[in-house]
Amino acid sequence: MKISEIEVKESINGELYFDLPDDLLSVLGWVEGDEIKFVERDGGFVVKKVKYESIELDFDDEELFKHMKHAHKEGLSFNDWIEKALTELVERTNP
Repeated sequence: MKISEIEVKESINGELYFDLPDDLLSVLGWVEGDEIKFVERDGGFVVKKVKYESIELDFDDEELFKHMKHAHKEGLSFNDWIEKALTELVERTNP
């Protein structure tokens, strides 16, 4: 595994950004415009490309309200809470 450091820069309007080298983008199969997300891990961050999958969930009103309350307690949007719950489920079933 190769570990690289990437410089975080600040634009003139105060936004932070970084450039990924072309060879790294090629290895990852990423292109400019791909959506990425930062996942906290071990005191740092892992950068992942966002891959969307559609999953239809069917909740009755009572279940929906219960899940929305859980999301609220964790300070998450309902969608973020569902994503977190599904990710945890996948990780537990595919160690």
